Amino acid sequence: MRIRSANWHLTMACNYSCRFCFYKNMKGEFKGCERARHILEVLKARGIEKINFAGGEPLLHKDLNCFLKLAKEMGFVVSIVTNGSLLNENNLREMSEYVDWVGISVDSAEEKIEKQLGRGYGNHVEHVRRMCRLVHDNGMGLKINTTVTRLNYSEDMRPFISSLAPARWKIFQMLSMKGQNSDALDPLLTCDEFEMFRDINKGLVLSNGAAPTFESTDDMLESYLIIGFDGNILLSRGNQRSTIPLEELNCLELADLVDSCEY
Repeated sequence: MRIRSANWHLTMACNYSCRFCFYKNMKGEFKGCERARHILEVLKARGIEKINFAGGEPLLHKDLNCFLKLAKEMGFVVSIVTNGSLLNENNLREMSEYVDWVGISVDSAEEKIEKQLGRGYGNHVEHVRRMCRLVHDNGMGLKINTTVTRLNYSEDMRPFISSLAPARWKIFQMLSMKGQNSDALDPLLTCDEFEMFRDINKGLVLSNGAAPTFESTDDMLESYLIIGFDGNILLSRGNQRSTIPLEELNCLELADLVDSCEY
């Protein structure tokens, strides 16, 4: 499979405390718009077409707009993945000039479950509803990301997701990552429980006719080209993190780093 997309984690800072997060003990933030240009040029030269800006929470980065605009000017398809809490009418209107896709994370239609998971403080679901309407109003593509845990694996989310009308719904099995979320194993679910969520929700037809995408823990590991907050390549192998210098992209095949890549 041709690798066309890269995830760039600009900052590891976050204003939420999701218990299942496999980045929660990582710290750091990318700095320098000119250095960002160099990184984007390297990715462009290797055939990358889409940049997915993520975190942490990317809207906490004070220079986010600089990176978004730069990527758009260089011809990339530009996407952000956010918990949505810092989105509002003004910044979504501004982003619409240089962002093609907005990915918003929501794991349940129930506020109490989101709060128990650490996804917000009891008003996350309602805020997401409002922000999704604004994403549509501003002409950007909407993607929803959901993490399945022991708290939500039996939930039928189809009516809720249909009401948000995303063009993509990506569903992840909770991943345990050594040194990151290994202190929060009670939300960890079994493969059978993840399959139960899949069976309940797989029949949903999204706004563009597509089906939901499900990723087990095995699917996720080594399946994304990831740029870390230091500007280097971040690897996830054997449930551990490691990095290699970005410049090694010049002498490596992307398929040596990534099995497949679809956002």
